[in-house]
Amino acid sequence: MVRLVVEKLPSGGVDKPVWMWWSRTGATGANVDRCWQSFLRRFDIEHMFRLFKQTLGQTKPRLRGSEAADRWTWLLIAAYESPPS
Repeated sequence: MVRLVVEKLPSGGVDKPVWMWWSRTGATGANVDRCWQSFLRRFDIEHMFRLFKQTLGQTKPRLRGSEAADRWTWLLIAAYESPPS
């Protein structure tokens, strides 16, 4: 387990520690850096999808399965980002 503690947040918010999993022993400083940077990237991607879902009305259709929801999400993203012809 890797416990990441931030000394100061740019926003001035509360700095709660974050626990991350490392499956090997003897993590180096470079491993820890990569772990928290990957966490931040994942956080960004998850929030991007959350924003797309809200902005594009993803919560309105009643889809029957997770595969249909995935296809619908990618279809909306493609339609939203493609320039008009």
